[in-house]
Amino acid sequence: MNQSIPSDAVKLPSGLERQQIFYWLKRVSSVTAWRRIFEYYKAWAAATENSLREADEHGWGDETSLPQSEYVLILKCLAHCEEGVIRLMKGDKRVFKFDANGEFVMAQRILSHWSEMLYRIEIGENGIKKNTPRWAEFCETLMSTGSAWGECGPHILEPRYLGEAGRTVYGQWIQKELSTMSFPSELAMVPDPVENTFVRTNGYTPCSGIWEPVDVPKSSFLSLLTGAPKPQPPFKIAGAMNYLHGGSKAPRITVETATDNIDLDTTWRLLWRDDRYNDGTVPEEEAHYHFTKPDLVPPPPPPIWVPEELVWAESGTAAPLAGKWLVASDLNASVMLNIGEELPLHNRREVRWVLARN
Repeated sequence: MNQSIPSDAVKLPSGLERQQIFYWLKRVSSVTAWRRIFEYYKAWAAATENSLREADEHGWGDETSLPQSEYVLILKCLAHCEEGVIRLMKGDKRVFKFDANGEFVMAQRILSHWSEMLYRIEIGENGIKKNTPRWAEFCETLMSTGSAWGECGPHILEPRYLGEAGRTVYGQWIQKELSTMSFPSELAMVPDPVENTFVRTNGYTPCSGIWEPVDVPKSSFLSLLTGAPKPQPPFKIAGAMNYLHGGSKAPRITVETATDNIDLDTTWRLLWRDDRYNDGTVPEEEAHYHFTKPDLVPPPPPPIWVPEELVWAESGTAAPLAGKWLVASDLNASVMLNIGEELPLHNRREVRWVLARN
């Protein structure tokens, strides 16, 4: 702790709040949380598809604010989100990082873009084209996705600028948030490892997991390099726990006082190594996780554009049945195909084809 700041001036969590923060960080970094986010993301992509198809039906393909190019970008980022969930389920925590492995950071790009666009539209800085069907549906699913993402992403995803301080700060904001969250009636105690692992600010974090800043005299920390005994408990807590990423530099910590927020170098102590899902199973605890955004509303199922009784396929795929195939958005366009033949583009665009019934 910086000697210019009295230790009793820094706001620190109570014993119960430490238990809550530990449970919360496990929850928002869980595969259960990110599967849920993915479902909202799929609903947003489906709403975009619905808008585009309706625009095509009216011949507005080039006059909509949600053209094919935007839909393609959303699908690409949706694919990154799906890949992130798949890899996380296999125990790969690198999906949270800001590097080539960071599937969720890549998935966030178009979501951040459209969230910013929606704000600009609301304040009148930008507008939408009048031939944009289902705009309300698009906005609703976008905001739901952003809200679900915002409950987890800012506290777990590695920031773009790696010199930033730890994302979780104990103070008024987190006190208010904890008061609105759902927790088990009996929270588990925060782990107190017998074998301690430490990393200093700017040192490389050896594993992903939940780390807590503690006051360790600098001389004692440096003695670790010489093989001298490690610092021994009890350890004085210096701030809030954070989820840190293996292989990345350990951040500074932000502490809140009565009058200011201050960034400080610190020593992080490993409380819990995140080894979840390495065996392909999900801990039973996750069945009881509850999320609050958006407003406890479950993610809606993706809308179905073509009735289930119809046979349909996309351009570029093989026809599952022989016969006359119609363009879903232009039933005057048709093509005769045999089984296995590739469904073509229509007007140089990928479309959905529907098998005509006799």
